[in-house]
Amino acid sequence: MKQQIKAAALLVAVLLLTSCGGSKEPPQAYTLGEDSLPSLTALVTLENVQFEETTGEDDAVTYVYSGLSSGGETAQAYANALESDYECTIATDSETSGAPDFAASSGQALAAQPLEDSDQLFLLTIQWEDTSCSVTPSLADADAMPQQEDQSVTLDQAVGVLENMSPSALGLPGSSMDEYLVYPQEGTVFLDDQPCLLLNVYSASTHQFQNSYLLTVPALEVYKLDRVTGEAAPLA
Repeated sequence: MKQQIKAAALLVAVLLLTSCGGSKEPPQAYTLGEDSLPSLTALVTLENVQFEETTGEDDAVTYVYSGLSSGGETAQAYANALESDYECTIATDSETSGAPDFAASSGQALAAQPLEDSDQLFLLTIQWEDTSCSVTPSLADADAMPQQEDQSVTLDQAVGVLENMSPSALGLPGSSMDEYLVYPQEGTVFLDDQPCLLLNVYSASTHQFQNSYLLTVPALEVYKLDRVTGEAAPLA
């Protein structure tokens, strides 16, 4: 009888220890070595959230938040905060550029921040279901994110766009752009929030000013600019 009582007492003690050890508060940051990023609950206010940590076969820790009103909306709010406040790049996976579809009932988003003095990224894999969202931090090589195409346009390339057009297309007299000189202006101007380069065209023989044009970047669409009114009209 005494042995049964001792065994029962030991079982209760084990259960109490297990309960105390398994109850954890959500972390304020995800940390790997000396690098970290704010956690989901540090950037997004959640009420009555259920939290647990799981460890995968590769020893990667996943932080799981359940009981959410919307897993997709929570993931989106977290990704937006990481992008705007911590300069993280957001993608769906390593091959797909553009924003993830947070309106889907389930999905994945990657949030990456370059590490200083390193070719690696601090990578957060954010996954969501209807009422849950999980975050798995890891260190990854740069190719874990889709490579961004170079969308810059040099001044010489911008000049070449106008020089390869016909004078009539630019609203100028003459039969050849050899009759004109195209001078780009340093800096960027904006047309309806679209970055543009400003190009001024002069007569090659008289050096008299003819017209100004805006070249959108990177689409390379040409607009004729009225320097008096400040209005720009697309070329037909």
